[in-house]
Amino acid sequence: MIDHKITVGLSSIYKKEDNIRGTYAYSGTNDSLDYLLTTPEVLDIIIDASSKMLNPLLPNGYITVGKYIELTHEQPTLTLAGGSVSTVLTVTEISGNKIILDITCHDEIGLICRGKYERAIVEKDKLMEATYKRAQSKMKL
Repeated sequence: MIDHKITVGLSSIYKKEDNIRGTYAYSGTNDSLDYLLTTPEVLDIIIDASSKMLNPLLPNGYITVGKYIELTHEQPTLTLAGGSVSTVLTVTEISGNKIILDITCHDEIGLICRGKYERAIVEKDKLMEATYKRAQSKMKL
């Protein structure tokens, strides 16, 4: 059992302002959609918010990593300057190294998405070791 400070009911609001545009862009042919927040950008915000919320509550050498996400992108939102997206994260379950979060994202008008996100607590060195070992097995093929 990992000694951490994450508790059921823990909640945080992460606000991303102004430059909410991430590294993704609309890949269609209609330039008028370039100002809409894409689902990959929403996922990027959720991943960043959950890492910032959970990782400081872990012992040195441990981090959380995403395992599974269920997301419904319900409403479009603009990414123009001055806009913001607020992400509300709430821990609903802890089981061993598994953390389940309820997620909602809002713009100034209202709800834009909701979902559930599972993150796992892992030892960073062991994660990297497993990653390198897996990469080496690919090189042997």
